[in-house]
Amino acid sequence: MAFSPGNLLVVGAGFSFNAGLPLASEFTSRLLEVSNLRLDGPSNAQVRFIRTFVDQVFGEGAERAADQWPELEDIFTLIDLSANTGHHLGPKYSASQLRVVRRAIIVRMIRMLSQEYKRVQRKPDAKWKLLEQFFERFDAASTAVLSMNWDTVFEQGIARTQNIRRFDYGCDASSVAFRKGLLSTRLERGETLRILKPHGSTNWLYCDACRETFWVTPSETEQVAQTLFRSRDWDELLNKKARRLATLTPHCPHCEADSLGTRFATFSYRKALDFPMHAASWRTAERHLKRSFDWVFLGYSMPAADFEFKNLLKRVQLTEGERPKITVITGGSDADATVTRFKKFFGETSGQRTYFTEGLNLAALKHLQDIQVLRA
Repeated sequence: MAFSPGNLLVVGAGFSFNAGLPLASEFTSRLLEVSNLRLDGPSNAQVRFIRTFVDQVFGEGAERAADQWPELEDIFTLIDLSANTGHHLGPKYSASQLRVVRRAIIVRMIRMLSQEYKRVQRKPDAKWKLLEQFFERFDAASTAVLSMNWDTVFEQGIARTQNIRRFDYGCDASSVAFRKGLLSTRLERGETLRILKPHGSTNWLYCDACRETFWVTPSETEQVAQTLFRSRDWDELLNKKARRLATLTPHCPHCEADSLGTRFATFSYRKALDFPMHAASWRTAERHLKRSFDWVFLGYSMPAADFEFKNLLKRVQLTEGERPKITVITGGSDADATVTRFKKFFGETSGQRTYFTEGLNLAALKHLQDIQVLRA
């Protein structure tokens, strides 16, 4: 029997902010921050390469500070428009070189998200401790999660506090593990967290040959990064005398092809959502939305770029006989603007809308308990 959640929890960047991860406005500066990392490590090399690309394409060759960079949406969209059609971007960057730039940014993001998470985990602050309360009481039996993020904050929190390590991503992704640099099938038992990630995830790998999707434990995202950025990519970044950096070349556990990569719906105005795992995630998301009585938006601001998701929300809202109750938990200086955006989009119905503008606090936790997202 298909899982029928009583609630659907939608989490965005504001949710992961509680775990120390950056908001969209801080992403570029954190991406470029490598002062505490090894000078000869992979992140430093990739950041130097990415900086050179941005300086040449957007700065006429002059060095640019993080606050002088264009939006990441602009960078990714320009790369995708050229690379995906086989064209150059200016005389210096061919389509194949642009794909290396894209992979370098994605792999640096994977490492940055992991590094920021571990930094706060070592010295947890008040937001982290409140988030731990949320994870300890989260009811995975009655609530499905739809994460608009790439990170694995939710998976790690549930594994740490409730020992739930079996994840159903709603896209037929198979559980695998790295063993001596190779991938093999892994069987997870116990309670299941049903979490959809329609924009992709840092712990996923995708086979370009058989089109199967695989997931590893969040602790293995570094191996994912080493798989995505191969020796030929490092040849574009480093001179012949530079120290060779670690790479992995596992074969697909299903078809054994040397064709593993990933598919992210990146910061772009042309999100690539037509791959099998994304399409399956959207279908499962629609099914969960239709079966849920409460839609809870936690740390999600409904940005303009997410028009595919907004179309899905509105379509389900209008076509189902019983309208869902809607809860919005947001915070920060834009909290009031976020609430206004939700009110304009969903409309107002007495007793059917609940808003919290101080982030994830005790009052918000109490409400989540009342609607059975959290256990008492």
